[in-house]
Amino acid sequence: MEELPTLRLDGKVALITGSTRGIGQELATGFARAGARVWVHGRSRNEAEQLAAELGGPFVVADLSTPNGARAVAETVITAESQLDILVNNAGVEETMPIAAMDIERFDRVWHVNVRAPVELVHRLLPLLRAAPGASVINVTSIHDVVPYAQNSAYCASKAALAMFTRTIAIELGPEGIRVNNLAPGAVETDINREVLDLIGRRQFQEWIPLGRVAQTSEMVGPALFLASDASSYVTGATLYADGGYMQHLVRYRSEPQRRH
Repeated sequence: MEELPTLRLDGKVALITGSTRGIGQELATGFARAGARVWVHGRSRNEAEQLAAELGGPFVVADLSTPNGARAVAETVITAESQLDILVNNAGVEETMPIAAMDIERFDRVWHVNVRAPVELVHRLLPLLRAAPGASVINVTSIHDVVPYAQNSAYCASKAALAMFTRTIAIELGPEGIRVNNLAPGAVETDINREVLDLIGRRQFQEWIPLGRVAQTSEMVGPALFLASDASSYVTGATLYADGGYMQHLVRYRSEPQRRH
């Protein structure tokens, strides 16, 4: 009887951008526990070096908002590795700006980190991805790749662009056995958005989200492991929404929980 695929990543090499904090840090830790050798990436050398030491893997330091940031990451990994099994483009920034007060320099920073850097990393690391059997690219988008968010057009547009990039290169790279998918979180408890969550109010999110709560960063590990592992060997060009049902627009019409007898 054929053995069922698992979520293990034994023997695989992974690069996770923006992995010194938030969702990226959870993914790096989870992937390492699943057996992968994880490249930690961040802008702070101290943070990247410390996490890499804890996980027993290498690290690379670069600012993806700069013109040479993605190149620096790719060149470091290419120098050290003969193949790359998993690339997770997780690093991202968000700049809230109404269109009337649009700051083009801030818009460009969002676009550079959220779109250009992932595109450039896939391009530059393609030889290593091709060298790995069944390589997986995971682009971390957001529910806002399809759900608009007022005064946040830069972020929403960047995530929509990244999602379409995923679908396009999934077609291109599929014949080579390279899978490309989106992981799209909803409301997640991170240092970056905790202030916003508090400002809006936790009770409000309890009403908006069918599962009744904001996600913890650790809850993104399982979906990412699925997309990274052989368990999703026939999944490409897809978007996995890990949002507790938050995207469902008609939650105000949801039925009351049935009483259990």
